Amino acid sequence: MALRTHFLALVSAFGVLAWASLSSAAVSSYPVAVSEIVGVSGASLVAMGVPDYQFVNDVGLGFGGTNADVFDFGESVDFLFPVPLRNIRSQHDLILYAFVGGLGSVDNATVRVQASTDGINFSTIATFNTSEARSRPQDSFENDFEAVKHFFIEFGTLDGVTHIRLTNIGGTSEGLRLDALEGLHPNVGSSHAFELRLERSRVDEWQQFKVRVKNISDPRGVPIREIRINNSVTPNSTLEQTQFSIESAVGDFICVENCIANCTVDCNPIPLPFSRHVWSLDGLVEAPAGLGLAPGHQAAHHPAFGVDLDSIDPFLSGYSFEITFADGVVQVVDYDLDVEKGIGSLYEKYLYFSPTPALSWNRPVSFYEFVGEPTAPAVPALSAPVTGLLVVMVTATGAWLTRRRNRLRP
Repeated sequence: MALRTHFLALVSAFGVLAWASLSSAAVSSYPVAVSEIVGVSGASLVAMGVPDYQFVNDVGLGFGGTNADVFDFGESVDFLFPVPLRNIRSQHDLILYAFVGGLGSVDNATVRVQASTDGINFSTIATFNTSEARSRPQDSFENDFEAVKHFFIEFGTLDGVTHIRLTNIGGTSEGLRLDALEGLHPNVGSSHAFELRLERSRVDEWQQFKVRVKNISDPRGVPIREIRINNSVTPNSTLEQTQFSIESAVGDFICVENCIANCTVDCNPIPLPFSRHVWSLDGLVEAPAGLGLAPGHQAAHHPAFGVDLDSIDPFLSGYSFEITFADGVVQVVDYDLDVEKGIGSLYEKYLYFSPTPALSWNRPVSFYEFVGEPTAPAVPALSAPVTGLLVVMVTATGAWLTRRRNRLRP
């Protein structure tokens, strides 16, 4: 029998850890507060929370940014994360999302990135110029657009990072247009935890979407073994083109059951009740039992591919996603009930993963974060399932934390 449990998280000035979710989604990975150290950048208005393709200093861009203040050279801002961010070997630790202008643009900024574990003492961990990304090939696991780029940062020797300071140390007055920051592995203290992102990449009859799953379990936690897409609305909706793998740096989720190729000439795909994707080390066969996407790593569709559905709107209504860990624990995510929807829906621009750009259409992105039971010796588990509405205020940031529906079944 499924257990319906609400987990709550709180990080206080004393380092107390419980369970959390913000209504802005993906609470653990994204900053929840900002302090402007030098100058008036206005970054707090548009650069917190999940990426939404709205930008600090959105002067003349028309992408929905709510602030016209320039993040000018010499200005500096601190971002606070709700839980400490881990330093994971063999992967990047932080992603900075920014609008840098397309090919031929002249705006640029040299950005100094500093990190702190206490909000007082900061160490420089990276310096980059935004113009460096304009002609860069498509990122493997992040879908770049023509002028929206990702800058990947390592923490160096630091671990448990709580604050990131960005300083514009040179360049043009409109050279740094922030969208968001993302810590790739928040310290949620759980052996079963993940972030699921669903990006709608087409709005025509194919209704294509892409999946990204990030294992944010404790380093001693459990790998993710399977991803299953459930379609409860057949025959009104048809899962199609499901065979493409969901890639990571160390393996892939390959389709092993109900795998249908894309229709090229008049065809009527058979409605599928589900499509199952299992961890593979070589992209060809299932990995041995017990293996999966390890904590601290993420997997995502290749930018050129995704999953197609022939369906009527509302998009993905009636669908659910099952994330199965290597020890058999399954978390069911109901798109209609559990997922934060439509973030980034104002963005419409070109993307390029080939020499010829393709129109991206509107690209709403949906987020869901699950954090299961704590890994010892974290805080004690609740003695019984919590069935009511839980609301707590973080006094350090003034942010309200609200409940998120989670259903955990062994």
